[in-house]
Amino acid sequence: MIKLVFFFGFLITMLSHEQQETAPPEKEGIHFFVDPATNSDDPEKRMAYGLNVTPPWRDGGSFFINLPEHLWYMPDTKGIARHHDKRKNVWKVSADGKEAGYSAESLTQPGVFLDVKAVATADRVHFEMTLTNKSDVFLESISPLFCYQYHHLKGFPLKQTDNFAHTFIVMNGKPVALKDIQVKNPGAVARMAQVKDCKIESNWWAEEMGGMIEQRMDMSLTALTSSSDDRKVILSWTPGKSILSNTVIPCIHADACIGDLAKGESKTIRGTLLFTRDPLEMAIKKMIEDTGNTAHRGN
Repeated sequence: MIKLVFFFGFLITMLSHEQQETAPPEKEGIHFFVDPATNSDDPEKRMAYGLNVTPPWRDGGSFFINLPEHLWYMPDTKGIARHHDKRKNVWKVSADGKEAGYSAESLTQPGVFLDVKAVATADRVHFEMTLTNKSDVFLESISPLFCYQYHHLKGFPLKQTDNFAHTFIVMNGKPVALKDIQVKNPGAVARMAQVKDCKIESNWWAEEMGGMIEQRMDMSLTALTSSSDDRKVILSWTPGKSILSNTVIPCIHADACIGDLAKGESKTIRGTLLFTRDPLEMAIKKMIEDTGNTAHRGN
């Protein structure tokens, strides 16, 4: 029953993520900004952990990132953080827009703390999230959804178009387009895949929809290519758990394998968002070398 409630709640969330984004500030290169609209009183429009990221390309639009969109632990998907948490947007952005971060205590699980940082360089963003459990609760099988929405990224697929033809994951060392991977329901609006050796799965949403990919991926890495030219964005988190691509929002994920967190413990996960014009295989290879992102080995 809990899973069904979560499933339908996620469907509603999925359909409500059309951000009324303000124009990004006039700054060169990659930079961050916070949209005041994320502080909406409407819980389905409120994005308490939402951050906007502009690419290094002139007039390139922007990514909208929920970091996290959802963060929960088991059993019964108990919440640690949700995009609709009743709080003002937590992100603090530096004056030059090149650094952003926040420290926040969970509203639903007091004593659990999130410390998140984002740093922009010439062609990429480095993310770091540290979870600290100062509560008396054993947090079992922590799972995240980090949602990277590209509907305002100019020149990339529009929602419910050929999104899966432009979205790639790595299998057996090679990039494979999601459109070329068989799933139970070819009409499913989302695709999800699991990293080979992460024991934390919680993929029932995609399984219910018929969009779960049976074959395991090498790593938590998603590549998105432009509809109009040679631009690409590559997203990676390590240690890796799963990817999700949703044509309705539209968005990409490369979510992390966090696992358990006992009282007094902390865990840090790291992500990278790369903007590039390099050939796809070359760009993925460089990303793997730079981040050390390989298949997660157990937990």
